[in-house]
This record gives sequence, C-alpha cells and structure tokens, in this order.
Amino acid sequence: MKVLISVDAEGITGIHKLMQVLPEGKDYGLLRKMMVHDVNAAIQGAVQAGATEFIVNDCHSHGDNMVITDLDPRAILYSGFHKPYWMAGGVEKDVDALMLIGYHSRKGARGTISHTIYYNAVWEATVNGVPFGEADFVAYAAGYFGIPTILLTGDDCVTAYAKKQMPGIHTVTVKEAVKNSAALLYHPDKTGPAIAEEARLAVADYQKISPLKLDGPLKLELIFSCATQAELAARISGFYISEDQENKVVYTSEDYMELYEAFVDAINMAGIFHDQD
Repeated sequence: MKVLISVDAEGITGIHKLMQVLPEGKDYGLLRKMMVHDVNAAIQGAVQAGATEFIVNDCHSHGDNMVITDLDPRAILYSGFHKPYWMAGGVEKDVDALMLIGYHSRKGARGTISHTIYYNAVWEATVNGVPFGEADFVAYAAGYFGIPTILLTGDDCVTAYAKKQMPGIHTVTVKEAVKNSAALLYHPDKTGPAIAEEARLAVADYQKISPLKLDGPLKLELIFSCATQAELAARISGFYISEDQENKVVYTSEDYMELYEAFVDAINMAGIFHDQD
C-alpha cells in the first residue's frame, strides 16, 4: 500500500504563530523539527497496519522545510515549489490513500494561523458557493483520482471541520486554538503516539472511506484583499472579474482538476502582490 502524506506547517505540533512558520523567523527551526516529528509518527503507525510506501509532499511555502536526514527512511520526500498539483502533488503517482498532516482552518474561520494559501491575499475561496480551505481543495483533488483522504492532523478547529465535512476521516488534535496566534499546545510526547495510533487505524480503514468528489458544473469564486490581485488573476484564461465586486474573480468548469489547477495559477499570480493594498 502506498500512502501520500501532504504536510503543511500551521497545524503542526508545537506551532502557534506566524513567525514560527517563516524561514526568517527565530523559531523556524522548531517547525522543521516538528514537521518531521508528526510525519514520522504517521508513517510508524501506517506501517503497523500494512502500508509499505510513502510519498511525503512538503507543501508549505516553497516546499523546502523538512530535513531529509531526519525523515523516516521508508519515505520519499517530494520537495520544491511549483510542483504539479502543488499541495496535492503526488495524487498522480498511483497512491492508495492521502493523509493531511499539519493542516489548518481557512481564512476567516476560527483556528490557529487560519488562512488560505497566502496570509494576506485570499479573503475567501468558494466552490459552488461553499467556502473551501486548503484541506478541501487537496482532499477533492485526491478524490478526483479515486484516493480517499483518511487522516488529518491540526488544531481542534480544523479537526472538527474535517469530521463534519469529510465522512469517515480519522483526525488527531495536536493543539487547541485560542486566538489566531495563540493556542494550548500538546506536548510532542503525547501527539506523536496519538498520530501513530490514528494513522494505524486510518490505514486499516482506508477501503471503507470514500473518496471526496465534485461533479460539474463547478463555479470557483476568489475574493482577494485588493483589486490589483483580482486583475492579475483575471489575466489567466477562463477567469473574469465579478460585476458586483472588483476584488473578486470567477472561474467555471465541468472538471474539478481543471478548476483546481486554475485556482493554483490564480493564487500564485495574485500572490505576487499579496502585501500590497
């Protein structure tokens, strides 16, 4: 059995503020250490239930956070920026199940360092009128390929959301959100065994968990922090600026992966100006 592990940063054990997840932050070293900690725990548990191969997609920022020498040697590290399918990179590599490690709430929702891709660019992303966060986009990308999303770890807000929106998924809460930059953090000696055990159960159950799928017609709407970002996104074929809101773009498609890739392109284009008004 081959498992794809998509690893983000903000929902990792021990992390509660923005400067811990940025390379220039004084506590960035903690993030690098704890990303490997949470992933290794998931691998250890998955192996107990029969998983034999692992692709670990480091998908936070430029995808170069994890130290390969500390990673479980049974894993292949998928590192780097602008990889195909970005945070869902690896779904095309004949995997059997997806795990989301260190994920977080969408922009505007309660949670620790909640955001959608860029911290100051995307105010809201919806698909057919339903708010989507990073976990949603990636899980439905996996589902497109027939891959179930079997485990998610993060704070109490995102795990509660996953339980509600992703039937059958296993979750592990590694912290309790207090504010966007404050949390009650569980010790790694507790989160590691908890992740391992839930990963074991998730792999044992994976054939019972249905892939998440969305059929067309599909409508993606992105609200950015400023009109300039919307104008940049609208340069991508298929996008247009909403008639009723100058900082919102719209994209329609019959195919989810076409929509997902358009979303990634638009976010990256708008991200060029994510710090400008």
